[in-house]
Amino acid sequence: MSRSPEGLAQDQSDTYELGWVAIHRMLREGGSWSGHERNKVFWNIADGQFADVSGLSGLDFDHDARAAARVDWDADGLEDLIVVSRNSPRVRVLRNQSQDAGDSIALWLEGTESNRDAVGARVEVHVKGEPIRIAGVRSGEGYLAQSSRWLHVGLGQAPAIERVVVRWPRKSADEQSNEQVFEGLAVGGRYRLIEGQSEPEPVSLPRVTALTAATPSEFQSPPNGRVVLAARPPLPPAELIRPGEPRIDLRAYVGEPMLIAVFASWCAPCVAELGLLARNAEALTKRGVRVLALSVDEPDDRTQALALASDLEWPWPLVFATPEATEALDGLQQVVVDRRQRLSLPSSFLVDGAGDVVAIYRGAIDPATLVSDLGLLEVSPDRRRETAVPFPGRWLASAAPRVPLAALERTYDERGLTAAAADAGRRQLEVTRTSPANLLFQMGSELARLGRMEEASARFSEAVRADAEHVQAQLGLSVALHQLRRVPEAVAGYKRVLRLDPSNQSARFNLSLAYAALREFAAARSELDSLRSLDPAAADRLEAQLDRFQAR
Repeated sequence: MSRSPEGLAQDQSDTYELGWVAIHRMLREGGSWSGHERNKVFWNIADGQFADVSGLSGLDFDHDARAAARVDWDADGLEDLIVVSRNSPRVRVLRNQSQDAGDSIALWLEGTESNRDAVGARVEVHVKGEPIRIAGVRSGEGYLAQSSRWLHVGLGQAPAIERVVVRWPRKSADEQSNEQVFEGLAVGGRYRLIEGQSEPEPVSLPRVTALTAATPSEFQSPPNGRVVLAARPPLPPAELIRPGEPRIDLRAYVGEPMLIAVFASWCAPCVAELGLLARNAEALTKRGVRVLALSVDEPDDRTQALALASDLEWPWPLVFATPEATEALDGLQQVVVDRRQRLSLPSSFLVDGAGDVVAIYRGAIDPATLVSDLGLLEVSPDRRRETAVPFPGRWLASAAPRVPLAALERTYDERGLTAAAADAGRRQLEVTRTSPANLLFQMGSELARLGRMEEASARFSEAVRADAEHVQAQLGLSVALHQLRRVPEAVAGYKRVLRLDPSNQSARFNLSLAYAALREFAAARSELDSLRSLDPAAADRLEAQLDRFQAR
């Protein structure tokens, strides 16, 4: 495992951080961290030679292992492995079932004059007529791993142990005085060795016999699934098209629990899902939920969608999504699921009476699941968090998760969804109105919207003075300075934003344009290259603008 570089210059550090940003972007797009590289196991066959025994060992999983720790899990004298991977399953306990492995001895060292964990101690196990076995107590082992502090020393077919010599890690003028000899230890035993105490203490551990082996299988994460949200984001404003009627905002349907079923008439799973919902309409209505069928069909296919609704005797409203509405819902699900994968069909959003999203279903939903999830509408924040996790556990923190409003605002803004971005920004003000920096930032944003850039820059400056790490305020100030043609100051501001947030696409886009305004095209192209690793589509738009700048 390579180490992160140290002592990088600022431009090198920026490039290094951008590399990590690009990696995580690709992961969010469904890429593989390790390129499906299988785990490797090597057997030391002496003389500096190693044999690849990955397949024979049973450890060659395609799950990108990050760390491995040794522990005699079942107390049978054979060390087992706990392996942690980036891909699922995240943790595996691999039981050592080696045949004819020979004997061993297990030692637990405890310091008195030296450190209590005896970290740094060296152990020599002397066996008559054979080489000395050497082991040591270490703190940390491998990458992000700490093995058990029990030292397991292999003895093969040794008939007896002559003695065990421990060199304790205490400070001493004479290293010989650090050595302590223990005798009377039996092959296959387990002992506690205490510094300064001459007699080893036998330790008896219960044998674990209830381990059940799992059948190895290749796990593929399904593209679809049910996602219950611990923090409930609001529905974004978005215009919908109603056949023969004026357009209506998506949030106009808010007021009671609702399932927004996103479908297309040409999508077979969508048709099946709508049919199942229609057949269970009476039961769903009795439970107080209605379904809004939201078609993403192109204009030429909308007649087919209406015919489908007629054939199914669809009992609820059917509306058509504008491109902006589709983008808004897609942006919402990408932010909360933290994946840059387009909204699949069918997909559904369960919304409470306040217009907040309770759950997202990527793939077909059955009425029984929907009815069950209606119980989530009124649960406490703590209960929300518990239901959002697919396994039981104990929380170390009590703070409730927060809605990612800043990420939603940025995503909507990047997609040109002005109303949705403004709504997310306003909600941030409501949530954080006690923060002076946030208040000043919102004031500056409103002044900028009105075109009063001098006043806006003054408010943004005050916000930055109140909170030097307020990325949005620093970006707003930089944009205001840019528009006021104070380009060198804007360049310095954009650089400060990128030091705080290297993945900020708006800052990098505008910094490139600012360099171009100063006729520093090499620097502008460098920022273009960095942006391409973050957002290829935005980089294409920027490149077209730079080409026009240079052609002047």
